[in-house]
Amino acid sequence: MLFTDSSLVTPNGFSISLATEWVENPEGGEYDRQDCERKAFQRLAKHLKESFPRLPILILADGLYPYEGFFATCRQYGWEWSTTFKEGNLSSLWEEIHALPPLQPANALSETRYTPGAVGLTTVAQNYRWVTGLDYQGHSLNWVSCEEITTRQVRQDHGTLTEKTELARFVHITSLPVDAKQAAHISRTARLRWKIENEGFNTLKNGGYGMEHKWARKSYRAMKNYYQFMQIAHLIHQLMLKWQRFVNRYLQGSNHPTVKSLWEDLLGAMQWSKVKGKQLRRWLETPVQFRFVT
Repeated sequence: MLFTDSSLVTPNGFSISLATEWVENPEGGEYDRQDCERKAFQRLAKHLKESFPRLPILILADGLYPYEGFFATCRQYGWEWSTTFKEGNLSSLWEEIHALPPLQPANALSETRYTPGAVGLTTVAQNYRWVTGLDYQGHSLNWVSCEEITTRQVRQDHGTLTEKTELARFVHITSLPVDAKQAAHISRTARLRWKIENEGFNTLKNGGYGMEHKWARKSYRAMKNYYQFMQIAHLIHQLMLKWQRFVNRYLQGSNHPTVKSLWEDLLGAMQWSKVKGKQLRRWLETPVQFRFVT
């Protein structure tokens, strides 16, 4: 089961699927080339533009997408974009990136954050560098790198505190203008793509949805339908868990019920409760404001 999925991601953890394009060859069995993720993206992009013609969109993509066709599609539809950029991908562009930093020495920024950890403080030091004014086959783009050093205090078995240090590097290219005011924000935003993997696919695989289970062994269409229903269920799940009122009422303190038990109670209520049409209409007509946790 291969597909390309577009999801709306937010800093507070939402990963809401907007559209899915399946990687599949024509049913007739006659085709010149195998379908692939890049071809599926072109179909998905057209569908997104038709569905949301006036919506400003920033595409966050992985290391498969830094190529001319992707840049051209985003330009055609008026979208901005940021992609993971691996060493060696678009080698001519990397040569330019390695050559330009000495000519742009001011393009650097350092930030340090301190947050309470399980034991003591957690220190996150981030060093940003960026290169602007790059060109690839007529497409103007910018490069931004973040080297992150995370230091956590850890308590050993004998009670003493030690420090554990983790190093990470995040590299992206983007169509967005990068400067000292925006470099950190652009880098953090580009890293939101991981929420598609973590809050999205990882939840569907390991959060009780059974995404890796082969629910339909004979019908490919049935399997695709199940995936669409799974996405609808996941959307409802996220709206509930991020709803401020739900969190304050049910998920505060140390003795709150598990999310699984709450869903079992809700499912039981939906199966056995009787609601009259008049009451249902009253609920639907009552204005309700949803505020989500940030």
